[in-house]
Amino acid sequence: MAAKQDEYVLEDFLQHLQKTIPGFKREANSHQWELAKMVWEGGHKRRQHDKFEGAMSFHYKELEQAFGRTGFNVINARLGFFTVTENWSMDKGWTKGYWFSEAIAQAREKYFNRTWRNVTRMTWADGRAMKKLPKAVAGKDMRGITTTAWRNAKEMNNVRINLPQLRRLQAWLRHVRDEWRCGRAPADLFLEYPNLAVIERLAETTSKIIRLAKTDVAGHGYVAHRYLESESGRLYAKDINLQTTPTIIKQAALAGLWEYDFSNCHYAILMQMAAKFGNECQAIGNYLVNKKATRQAIADQAGITVPQAKTCLLAIIYGARAATRFDNAIPDEIGRQAAARLYRSPIFISIHQDIKKARRAILNGRPCTANGRLSNAMGKSIETKKPSSKTGANPRQQLAHLIQGVEAKALKTAIDMHPDDIVLLQHDGFAATTRLDGIAIMEAVYQATGYRLELEEARIQVDPEEQFLKYRIQSENDRKANTGAGSRLSLVS
Repeated sequence: MAAKQDEYVLEDFLQHLQKTIPGFKREANSHQWELAKMVWEGGHKRRQHDKFEGAMSFHYKELEQAFGRTGFNVINARLGFFTVTENWSMDKGWTKGYWFSEAIAQAREKYFNRTWRNVTRMTWADGRAMKKLPKAVAGKDMRGITTTAWRNAKEMNNVRINLPQLRRLQAWLRHVRDEWRCGRAPADLFLEYPNLAVIERLAETTSKIIRLAKTDVAGHGYVAHRYLESESGRLYAKDINLQTTPTIIKQAALAGLWEYDFSNCHYAILMQMAAKFGNECQAIGNYLVNKKATRQAIADQAGITVPQAKTCLLAIIYGARAATRFDNAIPDEIGRQAAARLYRSPIFISIHQDIKKARRAILNGRPCTANGRLSNAMGKSIETKKPSSKTGANPRQQLAHLIQGVEAKALKTAIDMHPDDIVLLQHDGFAATTRLDGIAIMEAVYQATGYRLELEEARIQVDPEEQFLKYRIQSENDRKANTGAGSRLSLVS
């Protein structure tokens, strides 16, 4: 949790805690800032604990850096911000569990239920207010190495959002949340609503995006974004952002913009990369040609949903093992029994076998540097694991590094072509303020990477069915239902 150079806390959130939590404002300013950041971040999905239900995860090293060796325990005992379990496991990789105290939970809900009319400031850990938005991409990557690859991503540090759509979504989510809390499970003839915990998280995230769209430095209706470049060249957005926000919220926030995705990007890259080294991937080829039918067939065979089938297919390309232990990615996503059924699916088995053969062909044919490092299309290199060494990337990680390098290069090519139009980067696509020439982008990507990637485009609109949500705009004068997004259009004829 120790403050990094470009991390911030909203000033009015800090002031809200000072007013509502006894003793909080008497703590050192730096500790107030760190606690406020913990309380703000606690609702994030990435903070969900792997073992303890409803708990959050904070690593002890984060707490030591923020508060000193025993400082957090002393302050928490004094203020009662969190209930903390003593159980943790270094071997299994899970921390102690942290739950908000009743007072903090009430303070958070009171804040996120507000209607904000005034702008607030974004404050650094030293108490200074942010005067100017940082560049979209940090000058140093996740390893602390200076990077300039994404210098053209100049419009991505401040994203204009559709506040009216977000407010309507916020009102609907609050209504569904309150129905759950009153013991009236929301029902619909065709759609199944998410459970209360999911609805609460969606409502809170929507409120956070709305609040972040009212800061003095970003401007009314704009949300500041900051990206870090990973060791593969991929860009990861920090803090609350629209790259990782749930789809229903992203659709509301960006309604009216144009979204572009490289269709089945990772499998398309893998198949072509394997072909360069003489390996044919027949099952993967069938999947690429019959994407929807393949996912549906796997879902039917495993007794899971189509989105879960898609997630599992992505997991195995990045090295998820076909094992039913809960600490493996697939059983953690769909459960052990469903995982066991999935591993018996003939289609899933054939795709998994293709991946393993392709990985061997690629890594056996791809040269490393003299010191054993593997470079990808972004010019980023990683250390490969040697048989006698405990360090370095294993074969699964090496393949991911190569695939992500091509993916990042493709996205960078699009940004270099349209630096003034692209405002948000996703891992296999981007959002733009205007309709772009997708055919020209695909050709430029091929020239830059040597890979043919299909680009799909769609006008962004709220699509509730995608998240099993139904959102209706209701008023006495207009009861017109939002029919959702139009079909996604492939730019390949």
